[in-house]
Amino acid sequence: MVTDIGKISNISSFQDWCESKHRLMRRGRYKLDFKRIFLTLGWSVTLDKPPLYLPAHKDERMDKLASKYCQNWKISLLCYYEKGGGIKPHRDATGYGKIGYSLSTTDFLFKHDGTPHSCKAGTIYQFETKKVHEIPPLPQSRYTLIWWEPDWQYWENYWNQVQQLELPL
Repeated sequence: MVTDIGKISNISSFQDWCESKHRLMRRGRYKLDFKRIFLTLGWSVTLDKPPLYLPAHKDERMDKLASKYCQNWKISLLCYYEKGGGIKPHRDATGYGKIGYSLSTTDFLFKHDGTPHSCKAGTIYQFETKKVHEIPPLPQSRYTLIWWEPDWQYWENYWNQVQQLELPL
């Protein structure tokens, strides 16, 4: 399932915001992406089992946008793909919720559960993250913002432990 759930009114403003965050981006150690750098927003998720959630970069504008479509979002990636960049077929890791949301500065092809979807710049899409999905090599560079709710079973357990550590003695 890939569903068009909304649209932003000003792509150039979104592009400007993405570019303002570019200097904060880094390459990851993830083996399935190529020609991609990213900035984690909200909370990051480790690949540990069980996953850990770590505080990440905060941004009011991003929070306002993400909350409009996913009130309980916690995890987000702002990604920049160079021309020819993409991500190989994968399912999102443990710790990420079952539903993801994405917004891109350019049109792009998104393959989800074996079906190609022609996605449009400025459109917000909702998709199932536990089904195999990929972004084939892109014909041009692009920014994309992706956000998720956490996997609540792990978030609640982790969050309760964090609160225990903060209790006064």
